[in-house]
Amino acid sequence: MRIINIFYFLPFFIQIIWAECSDLDYADCIYWSEYCEWDDDTQECFEIGGGGGDFVYGPYNFEFISEANGLRDGPDYQEGILYYPIDANFLLGSIIFTPGFGGGSSTMLNWGEYFASYGFISMVIGPNDEINDSHEQRAFGLLDAIQTIKEENWRIESPLNNLIDTTRFVVAGYSMGGGASQIALTIESIHNNHIVGAIALNPTILIEDCDVCTDSEYCICLVPEFLVHEIPTLVIAGENEINELPDYDGLLGQDIYENTPETTLKMLYEIENGSHSSAESPTGYIGNKTLEWVQYLLMGNESFCDSLLISPENAYQYLTTLQCGESFSYDLNEDGDIDNADLVVLVIAVLNSSEIDFDINNDQITNIFDILIFSSFIDDM
Repeated sequence: MRIINIFYFLPFFIQIIWAECSDLDYADCIYWSEYCEWDDDTQECFEIGGGGGDFVYGPYNFEFISEANGLRDGPDYQEGILYYPIDANFLLGSIIFTPGFGGGSSTMLNWGEYFASYGFISMVIGPNDEINDSHEQRAFGLLDAIQTIKEENWRIESPLNNLIDTTRFVVAGYSMGGGASQIALTIESIHNNHIVGAIALNPTILIEDCDVCTDSEYCICLVPEFLVHEIPTLVIAGENEINELPDYDGLLGQDIYENTPETTLKMLYEIENGSHSSAESPTGYIGNKTLEWVQYLLMGNESFCDSLLISPENAYQYLTTLQCGESFSYDLNEDGDIDNADLVVLVIAVLNSSEIDFDINNDQITNIFDILIFSSFIDDM
């Protein structure tokens, strides 16, 4: 049985605490000056090689809903805060962030504000136990938060009543939270929660399987069979993370990218000279690239595909399986016409669970929703 157990790895995680420069006050920041630098203007400590500085807000003003305001208190996470744009006149897609080891939802507030300012619902959550919750438990927290957002769409008193697209979600996280987002994708492959993509920021991942990981003292490893899914994933990692976290050799962002199937849309943005906090905040190229990714997946905006292929100037390496300009044919029976006969082909394929590439709504699965959209498309012709 595959489980994820944190208790064997507390010594590893202690290293991560010190790697998160943003948690340090002035004295500690100076002490760890090999890795961190103090910003006198912002009075904050940030990681050398990335993570520091301000980010640029988008065009929308935003507000937030907390559990004190009626937001659901999910059992698999704590302290959820949901940010949303004001006066957006379209259904809102959602992105959920969960933090790294030792952090609560408050450590991800900048991500919540950032994406809300660009027209998205952006929910931040914390683990129930910031020290002992495993990667898998954090993954279930992300899935639980999806349910919370869906219920906010149905809650009469909510300012988001009937304004949420309940079929499109992106899961994301930093460090342990980034690894949790990847585990959530493998769970999603079994239970459809409408996840259309993921973002892993400086991720670590621990999966215990004594049948597979026979060379590991703690039955920990990362192999392709642990990351079998078809959901697009963006991994942002630092070039020098392994120097800070040698015990995580084979379990970092670069390894996640390598072990994700080549048939899955995936992207690796490795920051030159970046360390474990290099993608902790939505600054500079990090904010721009994650925003392009979310606009491409949640908004279905194909115009961002070409932008995603452009490597940031601070990238040590930039890898992807993304290909732009691809499209599928509506003429499913290849008779030269697009009509009800093609709709029948789609219905039969879905009913028989046959393999057919007709994901018209880009939710990573061909099902009844594609049938309904295609039917409407034909009626309007």
